Amino acid sequence: MNKILVGLSTGEHVRNSNFLPYFIGLGRPEGTLTMTVHGQSPASSRNEIIKQALENNCTHIFFMDDDMIFPQDTLTKLLIHDKPIVTALYLLRSFPHRPAFFDRAYENGRCKFTSLEKNISGLVKGVNCGLGAVLIQTEVFHHLEKPYVRLGEIEKDGWCDDVGFFNRCREAGYDIYCDLDAPVGHMTNVTIWPEKYNDEWFTNYKHPNGNVRISQSIPTEEEVKNQELILAK
Repeated sequence: MNKILVGLSTGEHVRNSNFLPYFIGLGRPEGTLTMTVHGQSPASSRNEIIKQALENNCTHIFFMDDDMIFPQDTLTKLLIHDKPIVTALYLLRSFPHRPAFFDRAYENGRCKFTSLEKNISGLVKGVNCGLGAVLIQTEVFHHLEKPYVRLGEIEKDGWCDDVGFFNRCREAGYDIYCDLDAPVGHMTNVTIWPEKYNDEWFTNYKHPNGNVRISQSIPTEEEVKNQELILAK
């Protein structure tokens, strides 16, 4: 019988309060444990989650990041696959928003982002993923050296802890999968600008690494009338 620990690591505060309803509302099988760890090092926090999962004889850990939007059935979908490591599909916050899933590994430890090609769906096999929405069977940790999660493995002055961890999982003989039918939202900050282009007004969502321009919504005459009725009450 599965016994799952849902683990959340944060800094001193949750990054976005919009995350909380989805954390609370995540569907969990009966008997699931939940643990939150707060600290400056995500690696240290995740290692504490792993320690508690092993001490409580859990079969799985579901790692969550506090800047994600989780559909209620995310964990249920991942459990169905019965894989040692399976991640939901989410995109990186930085432009051009590649998937946090990788299909090729290089000798220097780095990995190539997978491409979301036309007509691919379902469960796909890769070489690496992120730790933001991933389900891991605890048997994996019995084949890894401590500390399980480490900072600076790929870039010595970097904060990344996931790529090095999953490289070691792969080297220990574990395949890594992604469920493309289990999308998860990734929150980011944007600045909204009014912009005129070719005599048409747009709303421009500006991000330091890219922007998205969409046409300004022009209300229909009926919508205007309805709004006037509401304001006049």
